[in-house]
Amino acid sequence: MIEKITGKEICSKYSDIENDAFGTDDHVFILTKLPKEQLYDAPCPFSSNGKNLVTLDEWAKDPENYDDYHTDNVKQMVEYIQGGGNLPPLIVDKSHGLFDGQHRLTAYSMLPEIKEIDVYQEI
Repeated sequence: MIEKITGKEICSKYSDIENDAFGTDDHVFILTKLPKEQLYDAPCPFSSNGKNLVTLDEWAKDPENYDDYHTDNVKQMVEYIQGGGNLPPLIVDKSHGLFDGQHRLTAYSMLPEIKEIDVYQEI
């Protein structure tokens, strides 16, 4: 049996969610694994380029990266994963558009050995 979780429950598990528009009982998710490439070009209205994957170069050129927050964050995630760490699942809608997890997706995209990633997928 597949365990379902609401957006509200997901928000209660994590303290650093940037976009919590899904954080209600009306949004229902399952925890699953998806091939990371399947997420790259999905439309994302919260992204500067309109798609889920923002490359490290795109983060570096982002005007909000004036203090290197975005690029440093991604680099730290890559190092953490390479050291054996696990990041929280990405959160995606029914079309695989990201609600939360752009930095994590960028980090995973830089690691060719990672083929699938954990996501909360809306159902």
